[in-house]
Amino acid sequence: MRKLNFGCGLKVAPGWDNIDFHSNRPEVKRVNLLNGFPYPDNHFDVVYSSHVIEHFTRDDARFLLKEAYRTLKPNGILRIVVPDLAVTCREYIRILELPDDDIPKLHLHEWISIELLDQLVRTRHTGEMGAFFQKMRNGDFRDISDYVQSRTQYASYSPPIGEKSFIDKLRGVNLQKLSTKLDYFYVRLVTKLLPRGLRELVFDGTGIGERHKWMYDYFSLTRLCESAGFVDCKSLPYNESQIPQFSRDCLDSNNDGSVYKKNSIYVEGIKL
Repeated sequence: MRKLNFGCGLKVAPGWDNIDFHSNRPEVKRVNLLNGFPYPDNHFDVVYSSHVIEHFTRDDARFLLKEAYRTLKPNGILRIVVPDLAVTCREYIRILELPDDDIPKLHLHEWISIELLDQLVRTRHTGEMGAFFQKMRNGDFRDISDYVQSRTQYASYSPPIGEKSFIDKLRGVNLQKLSTKLDYFYVRLVTKLLPRGLRELVFDGTGIGERHKWMYDYFSLTRLCESAGFVDCKSLPYNESQIPQFSRDCLDSNNDGSVYKKNSIYVEGIKL
């Protein structure tokens, strides 16, 4: 079977074509996804993507799904994974309705507000979420540390890793990394030419794939897939799929079978 994982990041599996905006590994091909997928029509049996399309506008997300449709063979399977807006909204309301004198409510409300909004509005790297995690490393918010870990796999409470030596950094350099660094250096240089008061309004200091531009629930995600041409679109558990032997690749699960991306929606559709 031919299988494509677009916007793969670091989560790859043997036997898949993996493409992303950046590549730090030989098994990942560097591709500007918004220029279209570099494959012919009717090429793949499966197209998969996890936690990618929410980083694009709805129009761009629809374009990516249409590219998935174009490159899939008839009866090919699309599987799309995104954060579940409905789950976070329900949890926000649950916390908001706790009694105001409930001791952990203040910290719970601060976290769930960040979880819901920060990646939609942040203009700097890691945003409010990064600042919250740093406070947890410093000993704050210990009363809800288990709760935060249950909500996200990104919460890390170990001390930050020390700065790499110059030699170690040189060893990790390749042409793709160098090209990416030069791109960001150029953008920062141009930004310095703007008046200080306008920089944050004009320049988004977040990296590709760090900021959300839209959010989905199961209803809106299935409608989006249908608008790209897919049929029989439905939501599935993380450990179920119409893709043969999909669980073996551990793309939506950890090696122990537990869920990899918590609080997500998993939608599959078929190309006729």
